[in-house]
Amino acid sequence: MPSTRALIHAPWSASKVATALRCPRLFHFKYVDKLPEPEVMPEAKIGKAIHKALELVLLGTPVQEAIAGARAGLSEAEQVRFDTLTPSIPAFTSRLAQFRRRRRVARQLVEYSLAIREDLSVTQFYSGDAYYRGVLDLGYLFEDDALALVDHKTGQRIPGSPIVEQLEGYVVLAAAAFRHVRTFWIGVHWIAERAVEWGAPVTPEAVIDRLVPDLLDNIEAGALAVSDGPRPNPGPWCDRCSYRELCPASRELRYEPVEYYEDDED
Repeated sequence: MPSTRALIHAPWSASKVATALRCPRLFHFKYVDKLPEPEVMPEAKIGKAIHKALELVLLGTPVQEAIAGARAGLSEAEQVRFDTLTPSIPAFTSRLAQFRRRRRVARQLVEYSLAIREDLSVTQFYSGDAYYRGVLDLGYLFEDDALALVDHKTGQRIPGSPIVEQLEGYVVLAAAAFRHVRTFWIGVHWIAERAVEWGAPVTPEAVIDRLVPDLLDNIEAGALAVSDGPRPNPGPWCDRCSYRELCPASRELRYEPVEYYEDDED
């Protein structure tokens, strides 16, 4: 059973757990005090715009129309970076079309929201009893009772990254929602490199024996990390934090103090 401290901060998500473990003060800014982001980092805005363009294309919007619509809200500098990533969109959709011709797809899932209660039963995403939830970037249910999950990433590809660990929460959610599925495939779409990296297939038994315990342990670790209040944990991520101007620890890290000495007067 979840601890009281974990239940207090429910519903959890992959990003919420990661935030709790990285910096309790940031967690309190976002999820306890619920402060609006004073500053949205350009990387975050570009990532959201690319995700939006991919979502529109996958739902049937013509590629150029989707790109233009997602691009409109960016600054001139952000549009330059956005434009370097957009060629990956038609390349990705072309690969998907070839993939779908080889496999019999029963259902496509785009920006599909899922949530579970503390007993791992399915509930609504915004329900008050949701304990863990997430939104799948893309999923394909196949007629042979397999499910492929794909997560879009605009950041730098890290060779040998633990894909299953990174996306295990999505697999737990999908296993609860689609109980007939016998094999889960997990892929990361590295947008800048126009590549999709696949992990090893996951069985329902592995979900129960390994992924569920790992997920619940991570939630408990996150809840424990923030239980002592909004203590800061300064580090290299401070430069990319949307709340950095509100955090004294971030300012101290980024601006090294200068000592001034006055000559003694005779």
